[in-house]
Amino acid sequence: MKIVIIGGGPAGSTAARKLAPFYHVTLIQDKLDFDKPCGGGIKTKAFKEFDIPNKLIKHSLDHVIMKYKNTTVKVDLNGKNLSIVKRDEFDKKLRDLAQQAGAKIIYGRFKTVKNNKAIIKTDNSILNLDYDILIAADGVNSTVRKALNLPKIPATITHYARIDQYKVQTCEFFFDFDIGGEYYAWAFPHENLTHIGTVSRGNFENLCRYLNVKAKPKGYKIPTWQENIIIQKNNVYFVGDAAGQVMPLSFEGIYYAIKSADLLANCILENKNYPNEWNKRFFKEFSLMKKLEALNKTFIRGFVVKAHKLKLIQKFSVKMWLGE
Repeated sequence: MKIVIIGGGPAGSTAARKLAPFYHVTLIQDKLDFDKPCGGGIKTKAFKEFDIPNKLIKHSLDHVIMKYKNTTVKVDLNGKNLSIVKRDEFDKKLRDLAQQAGAKIIYGRFKTVKNNKAIIKTDNSILNLDYDILIAADGVNSTVRKALNLPKIPATITHYARIDQYKVQTCEFFFDFDIGGEYYAWAFPHENLTHIGTVSRGNFENLCRYLNVKAKPKGYKIPTWQENIIIQKNNVYFVGDAAGQVMPLSFEGIYYAIKSADLLANCILENKNYPNEWNKRFFKEFSLMKKLEALNKTFIRGFVVKAHKLKLIQKFSVKMWLGE
């Protein structure tokens, strides 16, 4: 069986690595050295769970900071259960692991599908790749979705920058409405820099003033998960950002892209229904976080931050977020 995977990020590479020992797998990677604008946060347990080298971890965190007006709360993560990676390095290693498992990697750009052929444009030619299964792991702006006339993934635009004027040792989350907007603002350690961001451009400017830094933001879409996103159409499967599989409220995407890709690969290997299996595994969790996300947009946000001074609340939140 021939499987073509569009997208060489965590989702595409994980699916390729899992499926390559059993099928003829071709992975299409658009750019050689694309460093996705991402805070790089991932649950530490993913490294053991998916046999990913620990050397990719740039920062191991045992706590995070929540801030709201004059309240600052240190949230214990029950060990170094949150890690920060550098996305270009992390993604490249996952592609290397997929290649070692037997996947063929082609650098090129997906154009369209026609009669169970993926049309790929490389620097030198146009390829027509036959497939029995096509996996779209090509991000929130999925060109595969567009080619199949499927609705776009619901998304919001984040504004972010990497700066050296404000140093952090762990992840800081800012919940003031004028800084965090509908969701929150953040500052993550990023090797020798700090990755800061928020959703609206106005909130980003307020964040910079609050941190006393100057930065010109870039914009990037991130999925906002909703019920009933189409994740399979006939023999085409969507996974990761291309399926909207980013956890509401926390906006954690890397871990759930990897988990969802692993689940998809198992469904293909075991001939199971992928949408049903994904819903059985993740729907309740994502739905609950979607409800909490809605609450976070109300006045109750300040009370929630202050409530995290209580260890019981911290433990509950960390259990929901990190499973620890």
